[in-house]
Amino acid sequence: MPVLYHERQVAALCGQHCLNNLLQGAYFTEIALAEIAQELDRKEKALMLSQGMTPEAMRFMNEASGNVALDGNFSIQVLSQALHRSHNLELADTRNQELQAVVRNPEREDGFVLNRHSHWYCMRRLEGQWWSLNSTEDNPQRISEFALAATFSNLLSDQWSIFVVRGGKLPPPMRRDASLAPLENWVDTAKPRASAI
Repeated sequence: MPVLYHERQVAALCGQHCLNNLLQGAYFTEIALAEIAQELDRKEKALMLSQGMTPEAMRFMNEASGNVALDGNFSIQVLSQALHRSHNLELADTRNQELQAVVRNPEREDGFVLNRHSHWYCMRRLEGQWWSLNSTEDNPQRISEFALAATFSNLLSDQWSIFVVRGGKLPPPMRRDASLAPLENWVDTAKPRASAI
């Protein structure tokens, strides 16, 4: 059984945990993702103002950020931009007509990012086996290929958004090293962590 990188939930930083769990290492911090969110906010404001101070632009300027909530929850745009910049990977929405078959045959892919009600987590193939890497769980959960499509069908019924990772290979798991991240972020799946409760 592999040793996997698995960050657990801190505040509302599930977007950060999702990306790090997907990439299998401590690649992103809250600060780095917040900087991307602020950059996207600036670009969106500039675009809205490019036509002058219209009523729509005035409403937009008075709204809070759509890219990061006050509690630290990040938008899909922030997560997508972070993955693209760091690993040249894309998150493609499976609700698009040309990608709907992906959900019926997910075993052909290498990774997914899932979202519902401001919660992000991922599923990834590692060493030929599928894993659910959800920061609200104490440990990564192994999923059989048979159960994967059924799980996605249930998630879609429950109104989850499913994004498939495209654009290249996901990196191998980062080596276990206390200088990179807290050692408790690595889990020997043969000896799961004790429950936090």
